[in-house]
Amino acid sequence: MKEIKAYIRPDKADDVIFELEHAGVKGLTVIDVSAVGGWADPDVSQLSVEYCEKYCSSTKIELICTDDELDKYVKIILEKAHTGKKGDGKIFVSDISDAISIRTKEHGIKAIA
Repeated sequence: MKEIKAYIRPDKADDVIFELEHAGVKGLTVIDVSAVGGWADPDVSQLSVEYCEKYCSSTKIELICTDDELDKYVKIILEKAHTGKKGDGKIFVSDISDAISIRTKEHGIKAIA
């Protein structure tokens, strides 16, 4: 299993989520976050006394998938989140050793199905 974490522009989130669901993603998490430093889009950055740097709003999408689904989902994010401008975001992929359903006690891919 793999975990995909994608940090994208908020205005691209609806398109990315729609395409991921259409492609078969069973569930995902969407979180509004602030990107700080080099990832920030200079056109929409704000100054913050707290961070003492530039930051901008970003949307984080997290999902777990099978190894076979990974390339399909990453491709969707790359295509739907791309503008070609600084601040388009990043995708991180991690290995997941196990998943456990609290309700059913099932492990592995059955826990996320």
